[in-house]
Amino acid sequence: MTSKSSFLVNLKENNKRRLWVWVLSALILMLAFPVLAAMTVSQIRNGANSWADSYGQEAARAIIHARLVGAMSRELGFSTLKMLTTALLAIVSALQGFSWLYSRKKVDFYMGMPVKRKKRFFIIWLNGILIWLVPALLGLMIEALIAAGNGALDKTVILSALAACAVRLLFYLGVYHTAILAVMLTGNVIITCFGLAVLFLYEYAVRSLRMGYSSFFLDFYTGYRASEAPLLSPFSMYMKLAEGFHYENTLAPGHLAGLAAFALGVGALAFFCYLKRPAEAAGSSMTFAVTRPAIKILLTVPASLIAGILMAQAVNYQPKMDPDKGMGYMIFAILLVVVLGSGLIQVIYEFDIKGAVHRKREMLVSGALCALIFAAFRYDLTGFDSWVPAPEQVESAAFVPDNYEENRGDTCFDQEGRSVSAMEYADRYMYLRDVETLCDLARHSIDGYEQVAENYFKDYDEEKWGSWSTAKVLYRLKNGKQVCRKLLVNVNDEETVAFLDRVMGSGEFKEGYMPGASTQLQALLESGEYQVRASYGNMVYNEDMSREDAERLLAIYREDLEAASFSRIRDNIPEGVLRLQLSQDLPQSESYRGYERATRSWYVDVNIYSFNEKCMDFLKEKGYYMEYQFDPEDISYIQVMNRNSQAARELIEKRQQSADLSVEEQAAGMLMDDGEDIDTRSYAEYSRPEEIQQIASCSYPEDFVDNWDWDRGKKLDGEYRVYVYFRAESDLTRRFGTSAVYGFAQGEVPDFVAKDTAWRSGK
Repeated sequence: MTSKSSFLVNLKENNKRRLWVWVLSALILMLAFPVLAAMTVSQIRNGANSWADSYGQEAARAIIHARLVGAMSRELGFSTLKMLTTALLAIVSALQGFSWLYSRKKVDFYMGMPVKRKKRFFIIWLNGILIWLVPALLGLMIEALIAAGNGALDKTVILSALAACAVRLLFYLGVYHTAILAVMLTGNVIITCFGLAVLFLYEYAVRSLRMGYSSFFLDFYTGYRASEAPLLSPFSMYMKLAEGFHYENTLAPGHLAGLAAFALGVGALAFFCYLKRPAEAAGSSMTFAVTRPAIKILLTVPASLIAGILMAQAVNYQPKMDPDKGMGYMIFAILLVVVLGSGLIQVIYEFDIKGAVHRKREMLVSGALCALIFAAFRYDLTGFDSWVPAPEQVESAAFVPDNYEENRGDTCFDQEGRSVSAMEYADRYMYLRDVETLCDLARHSIDGYEQVAENYFKDYDEEKWGSWSTAKVLYRLKNGKQVCRKLLVNVNDEETVAFLDRVMGSGEFKEGYMPGASTQLQALLESGEYQVRASYGNMVYNEDMSREDAERLLAIYREDLEAASFSRIRDNIPEGVLRLQLSQDLPQSESYRGYERATRSWYVDVNIYSFNEKCMDFLKEKGYYMEYQFDPEDISYIQVMNRNSQAARELIEKRQQSADLSVEEQAAGMLMDDGEDIDTRSYAEYSRPEEIQQIASCSYPEDFVDNWDWDRGKKLDGEYRVYVYFRAESDLTRRFGTSAVYGFAQGEVPDFVAKDTAWRSGK
């Protein structure tokens, strides 16, 4: 009984010295946040009259209720502002509670009191938790009463508030224990603050550094699955739990256990350091001499490497284009920071400027580590770029070309209808089984790229060095590990095309990449939860389709897709595009500013090619098929412009040769005539039906054909632009104005157009 009374007396005595922290916590948690909640409620209710005028009293009440529930769920739940204030109070409480360790007089005083060392720690530690916990619970109760008084305290709000409160408690402990650890490792408040920043940011800095150097030096590095967010950080764990609760309405057990383990582990380490902390450490920079060299090196190395990459960016050093030009500046910056950083840290350690020249061995170790890390990335000592797994090591894989089949709409979406990138979608749904072909493609592409890489950047010429397109490959290894690599693929190489036909012609690839083949899309359409608007056309001509026709065309497309391959798609221009626009009404709590029920919508584009024979038959049967990309009946006349670029170049060369310059001056490039006053463009107009029809047979809308599509397939002829002018009575005039811009497919320019628009001197 005496012991218990003694503990409570000590707890009370400690609280007397911490009154200002209690007041700060109470003002924030019991006053500021409830006032903020009340202001939010007032702001929502102020719009009641305008909503009633627009939608009626009953609808206005429903909107207000939905808005209040959504707002209270955010205010009482996973609020970013509450997370930041929780972290602030945790740091203040830790520093104030254990600040006596900074003073030798206070240390001697407390050590002379008849209180065991462990008990003193526990008293201060527990008070530091109560300083936040008691006001937090009382403040949450006040906010809940405000919500209840306005009819906004339903199950959703209560669940969100309780879950967030539990997570914030663990988050508070994580930050609180980290701050206590920083106090135990240092001897004054300034160094403690620096140390705390290092503890919170170090992993983030190292991860960012690794990602930066990888993308800077490694040809086949991809940032997919790489994250700058630290694993061992209460902030990142809190954000993951908040994000998971937002989507799943439940707390992820793994992240919750991780945050609890982090708080427990750091707390135990802080207590251990407290027990081992020498009394004479008060006022010094670092508590434990044995940690000084390691901490100096661990700080100097990443700081130096970061300085190096900043210098490289400042001097525009591009190692993939010119490996050596500018590298000296980068190395100089790294070495400079090694010297200055090591000296500065030693000065802080010793509180003496002379310390800058002490402990040179640690400076040399830092420099050696920087050199090793720099060389590992610069010269790929780990073999990162050349690595390809053996086929027998791979369980399955995903192959994702970047921006392939451009008319794909809003990328892809998962089973819940959430929009995801093509890479995320393939990660979930693409499982290539022919891993041997994929590994052969990767090895062939890597070997081929290494032979031309330097020349490819210096002298960009696709005919000489190949047409290299970027893709990502995700290897799912049998040991459970997943490895993602960027890959550069020469899409004009015959052997590569054979590999691509086998990989991209497989059903697994089409299911995991082509939106029209997606079972997820089919499931969303069959769910009945979405409104569907469908059309077929070519970006200029678009005809609405019934939902039944669109779903039937999509089913036929899946059958036709078996015949699709990389080379067949590359060698053809789409005949048209099936566009599906899906929309879904969201709850009023998610509506935009509460004015009306919000609608989430997105669209999917599916390219239809001439080799999709069953699709062509269906489109013809239903009357959607277009023989040409525009209807001659809608056309008033066509104007064709030919740039005649070759003629312009020849005229510039003649001007240079006739200029009053020596051969040496011409060779030195002293004639800076860019030909701005040379205009070789020629125009021709066509209004006869047979001419319009012939032009229509080989013209495509400019937005319909991407000259830089991933497969580098059929393109529009860059020399010509086709201006199609519509008849005044045509519906197209109302929709698009008087004209639209088309182009000729390469190699399909009509002979009479080429002749009419050719450049002739004196023209």
